[in-house]
Amino acid sequence: MRLAVKSPQTGGEKEICSVVLGNYSIAAWYASPYPAEYKGSQELYICERCLKYMKFRHSLEAHSCPDPFPRGRRVYEDAGASLYEVDGKEHALYCQNLCLLSKLFLDQKTIFYDIGSFLFYILLVKQNDYPPKHQTNGPTLGGRALEPHSYTFAGYFSKEKYSIEQNNLACIIVLPPFRGQNYGQLLIELSYELTKRERTTGGPEQPLSSQGFHSYRSHWRRAIALTLLGQSQAAERYNSQSHDAIQHHNHKREKDRRFFSLSRLALLTGIRIDDVLFTLEDLGLLGFWLGKHTVCISDETLHCTIAENRISLGMRMDPTGLAVDSTHDQLAEQSSGTDECDTDTQADSSDDTSNDTDNDQGSDGESE
Repeated sequence: MRLAVKSPQTGGEKEICSVVLGNYSIAAWYASPYPAEYKGSQELYICERCLKYMKFRHSLEAHSCPDPFPRGRRVYEDAGASLYEVDGKEHALYCQNLCLLSKLFLDQKTIFYDIGSFLFYILLVKQNDYPPKHQTNGPTLGGRALEPHSYTFAGYFSKEKYSIEQNNLACIIVLPPFRGQNYGQLLIELSYELTKRERTTGGPEQPLSSQGFHSYRSHWRRAIALTLLGQSQAAERYNSQSHDAIQHHNHKREKDRRFFSLSRLALLTGIRIDDVLFTLEDLGLLGFWLGKHTVCISDETLHCTIAENRISLGMRMDPTGLAVDSTHDQLAEQSSGTDECDTDTQADSSDDTSNDTDNDQGSDGESE
């Protein structure tokens, strides 16, 4: 059964009406620079393995895809989704097809020719109801048999291999049939997890769309909140392990009074300092003391901030699903850089040990 996904109201003329991808017929939102002979097609048929585009259904049915699937290295897997890292230099045609497809749903410029300087992180979602409608002779895809739980392409994000601006994400998209399932949140979380592996900080390429800003604002609040809560709990564990409260009182107070430079808080979350500052100020937690930006809050204040701002602390990413080796990790070994800042974040936990945080619900979609 093929599911039809309608297009929202968009301006401008669309040259391709819809694309067929697996079980889905998806209405195009914007124009994409496909070759002239494909423009004006009622439907464009896309191979899920190689993203090759075809004008006719019978072309897709006859298409035999010789390339391995999935391609690239697996960097993440959970019960419902997997993420594969694909080097644009090694898989140029695949990544160009990927950009052409994504441009149908992105109102922004997309890289089509400078593919080699980017890494692409491909989101594959497990599907059970196969084969797709256009495949009538058994469960095959690109001329190959499918496993009981098949994967379908659902979205991706890309990043420059080397970014002067410390951008850890250039483009992100979740295809319309898969929105509203927190896959956008998953991609953003994974982009920062890769950044933390570099022991540095990063953020999305600017400017952000309004939807992209909302998604990132939610992530920044969530990540900072969880980090500060974690530091608070660590201090509580220290207190519970002390048996002589009188003898160690002064030492404990000094130990529990945690000072964080913004660079440290940024490194713990992977979020660049400017975005950390914005988030703290956005939550009303940023003060100024002795010429430095300072945060000094109790556990009670922290929990009130989380509740008042409706910050969701649930992470979409399963940390146990992360793989160890990736091209990204190899590149990280070749470059070094950490943010330095003499601005301090102070978590005062004389009796209360805590940190600041904020966030509301995440959202799927694209950031530009």
